[in-house]
Parts: sequence; C-alpha cells; structure tokens
Amino acid sequence: MKLDTLSLQELIGFAAQGNHGAFAHLYQRTHTHLFGVAVRILGNGQSAEDVLQEAYVSIWKSAGGYRSEVGGQSIQPMTWLIAIVRNKALDALRTRTRRKESELSQDDDLTEDAEPGSTAGANPSAMQLLEQATQALHIEACMSALEGSHRQSLALAYYQGLSHTEVAAQMGAPLGSVKAWIRRGLEKLKTCLAGQGVVA
Repeated sequence: MKLDTLSLQELIGFAAQGNHGAFAHLYQRTHTHLFGVAVRILGNGQSAEDVLQEAYVSIWKSAGGYRSEVGGQSIQPMTWLIAIVRNKALDALRTRTRRKESELSQDDDLTEDAEPGSTAGANPSAMQLLEQATQALHIEACMSALEGSHRQSLALAYYQGLSHTEVAAQMGAPLGSVKAWIRRGLEKLKTCLAGQGVVA
C-alpha cells in the first residue's frame, strides 16, 4: 500500500484502524494548512503549535468518528480537520482570556484607590479585544505585503477554509503551484509577523 497515493479520507480511515504510517502522512499533508488556521485565531506561533499538537492527538483518537456525509451534507476531510483545530484554538483563546481577566482582577484587588462599584472589571475584556484587534491588523498588514498569488491562495485556504485542490480549482492554477504559493506565502507571513513580535 502506497500511502502517498491515498486521499485524505483514506488516510483518516486507516488512521482510525490504528495505522501510524497513515497518520504520519495525514500530518505531513495537513499540518502547514492547519497551523495557519491556528495562527489566524490565536495570533501567536507558540500557542498555535501547542494547539496543533492537541488537535492531532484528538484527530488520532476520533478518526473513527469521521463521516464523509452527515444528513445528506458532504463533509470534506479538510473541513473536518479545520473544525477540530478551530475548536481547540477557540478553547485556548477562552482559557487565555479567563487567565488574563483573573490576573487583572487580582491586580485590581491590590490597588488601594479602586473605588467600590467602579467598572474596572470590564477593562480586561476591552484590553483583550484591543490586543486581538492589534494582532489582526498586523496579520492584515503582512497579508497585504505578500505577492498576489501568495496572498490569494492563503486567503482562500485560511480565511475560507478551502483545501489545496479547491484553491487550485478556484484560481485556475496547477495544484503544485498552489501548494508552493501557500507554503512560501505562509513562510513569508510568519517571518513578517515574527518581525512585528506577533508570532513567537
């Protein structure tokens, strides 16, 4: 059995049977794409890597639960994988927000001039929103600096959640070119974000 000729759906099926080789191929083919999804949500490279590790553990455990069709609706393998990563990333984001709110709340308790009934408790959420907005602006600025083909392929892959094949069809370009554009675009995006202190 040549694993590199199998589709994502077939690799997930073999992974569900405990085939580590199939799972390794699944990881090889999808981790760059899924890392981009996690970075887009979390705005931080280290956090995205942590989430990705958790997501792949979950994918390994729940591979048997993947269905290509649910209630007459077709579910693409990449859509299923993105959903797992997105859920893990959102959980991490909520945990991070709660932690920051708790830390800031403790700081407020230590502040002697805090007035009773003040709206200081609302500040953490506002701070978090500002931080996320700033990170989003950094990402948008770095995206804008990319070459047209890199920017378009990344936008279709990460903003719209399309697979490489779907991006190629949408752009009317060879699959090999699209994969190269996405890989190079992601590398340039990470370099740009690292230069702005957004990606660890």
